[in-house]
Amino acid sequence: MDYALGMVEFKNIAMGITVTDLMVKAANVSIVKSLIACPGKYMVIIRGKLSAVNAAIDKSKEYEELVTDYFILGNPHESIFNSFDGKYEINKDEAMGIIETSNVPCLIEAADIIAKTARCYILKIKMARELGGKALVLFAGEVAAVEASSKAAIRYVTEKDKLISHSIIASPDPMIWDAIIK
Repeated sequence: MDYALGMVEFKNIAMGITVTDLMVKAANVSIVKSLIACPGKYMVIIRGKLSAVNAAIDKSKEYEELVTDYFILGNPHESIFNSFDGKYEINKDEAMGIIETSNVPCLIEAADIIAKTARCYILKIKMARELGGKALVLFAGEVAAVEASSKAAIRYVTEKDKLISHSIIASPDPMIWDAIIK
């Protein structure tokens, strides 16, 4: 795939929107998601060719006093986009992995690690809203795959000191699937 994904988390909403405007004017990128989150932060996720995403993120770095975190993924796993759009398939016979982090950018990077480490697919990425600025990823696969992907993602998130909690449910009750994936 010839695209990249980038995200910037800003300290405040007004200037976050203003800098995002400068970012999209500086490079040929599209906005995948834009959100206002507790406590008064603004986040934007962009997509485009790697060089364009780099240029847009570089533009945001000119305002480093406003940026709390950012990332660039050169070749994100397609399930990341599907989870943003609510496009996911559920096999209720599989294991479920859950990772919760203290910020959104780190979690999206972890979700990419999850999807690329083993045969797991991202079900849902919950970002900041209704979570006090935290983030959550739900993923599924065979138990061994969920364990391997979880271990890799937890290692990454722990190195960044952003891990809040994690769990693996080897055989979730169908009611859990129905309740969680809405």
